[in-house]
Amino acid sequence: MRLKLLMLLLTGIIGLEATDIKKEEPKVQEWKIQNDPYYKNRKSQFEVLTMNEKYTTMMLGDSITDEGLWDELLNNDKVQNRGISGDTTNGVLDRLNSISSNIQQVFIMIGVNDIMRGKEVDEIYANYLKIIKTFKDKNIKVYIQSTLYIGETRKANFNPKVEELNKRLEKYANENKITFINLNPIFAPQKVLKKEFTADDLHLNGSAYKLWAQEIKKYF
Repeated sequence: MRLKLLMLLLTGIIGLEATDIKKEEPKVQEWKIQNDPYYKNRKSQFEVLTMNEKYTTMMLGDSITDEGLWDELLNNDKVQNRGISGDTTNGVLDRLNSISSNIQQVFIMIGVNDIMRGKEVDEIYANYLKIIKTFKDKNIKVYIQSTLYIGETRKANFNPKVEELNKRLEKYANENKITFINLNPIFAPQKVLKKEFTADDLHLNGSAYKLWAQEIKKYF
């Protein structure tokens, strides 16, 4: 009987110590694109260039947009690149104060980094609507470009959410008379990014950018 009581007492003490240790563990700060040096540097440049009246079209997004040489791809020197590698919908929201003064239309592709970092589609979609509203309030025409499917090596983890996000965005676009440009039939007809368009199952190569540019030229 005494042995059982001793064991129960020791178990309680160990349990309390473990609880105390757990309470003392420092909280890990949530990752935010806004803390990334590349994001900060790009954003700061955008902020000092807002009065440049040359540009009338904005390409907005993450690395997939950032890596495109859009003025050359579209043969149009009035197109500005406002992509930031690694960016998320929250990151885009935090830099919408840097829209250049003469922008008349914007092509948006954002969301894959949110998905890859575990964000739920509800949150991504809600942020997307805030982004769209900002442009509509400024009378800037919005083109929503589909979030691209990811390639074979990582498809199972992320592509179901990519599909869900695109369905919701397309439905919203149709209901609100916004143009939805679905690029996936070109790059991922089987709902997986084709190997001929990527070297890492995520980012695009030159052939893909050429086809992308051809697809959106009709809106200029």
